[in-house]
Amino acid sequence: MRINSAENVAVFSRNHRDYLEEAKTIGARDPSERVVFRAKAKWATAERAIGRLGPIPIYLAAIGAAGQVEYEAKLCEVLLDPVAGSPEADEWLDHVLEATASEGLWDPPVSTLYAICACRTLKQPLPITRLVKLSDGEPISADYGYSYAIVRAIDDLE
Repeated sequence: MRINSAENVAVFSRNHRDYLEEAKTIGARDPSERVVFRAKAKWATAERAIGRLGPIPIYLAAIGAAGQVEYEAKLCEVLLDPVAGSPEADEWLDHVLEATASEGLWDPPVSTLYAICACRTLKQPLPITRLVKLSDGEPISADYGYSYAIVRAIDDLE
């Protein structure tokens, strides 16, 4: 998927509510502090988008949240194919949540590390079906099960 600088790009993903709540607490304390998460899927399109546009919104649904986006943050950086034991991966892993620190890079290894900042709870959750995929212009289905999607950013989130 090609991302051009005129597009209003964001990412949708899911994570565990406890982790999102901890990221929200960190974001309230210091909106610039990065929180790093892991993903099995390779977030190559997200990496390219950040390379072109800088940090982009990320909309997050808690796993099991019945198709509701409840959190928003900035997706600040993406690291593809992190190498266990490398200085770069170790530096990234210094920014994971305490609850996930022992996970390392999993076995089999993750394909993506991604850093968010300024995580917050939306005042009003929104259905994930309101998010439109850039790949085909279709809304995300209520039971969307993939790890992430590139979507159009929403301007009027409170």
